[in-house]
Amino acid sequence: MIERQIDDRTVDMAELAVEFWKLLRNYERVLDAAPENQKAGLAAQAKYGGRRLALILERNGMHVETFDGAIFSTNLPVAAVNGDEFIDGSPVVDQTLEPAIVVGTTVIRTGRVFLRAEQA
Repeated sequence: MIERQIDDRTVDMAELAVEFWKLLRNYERVLDAAPENQKAGLAAQAKYGGRRLALILERNGMHVETFDGAIFSTNLPVAAVNGDEFIDGSPVVDQTLEPAIVVGTTVIRTGRVFLRAEQA
């Protein structure tokens, strides 16, 4: 198998994918404030945007990784913005703030997450 070279264009595409993913998440959050007669169309537009993002990344051998609900470990390709609050225990990813972008099995853009204590 030929290893895909990670060039500047690929890194730029990954950066753009992260920004588009964040824009879609924000778009979905404000749907509740939209007039009732517009919600369905706006929700469909957001869903379509998410599918397009996945398709375009897939064509380039890339994909988005999110970690909501995952037990946090140093093996995850993320930086925890509140990691210093969890010296002991096994925190859980409460929210993915920025996804990781992966080409094949190579992480080219590390994600950012917010942690919470694991609930027993």
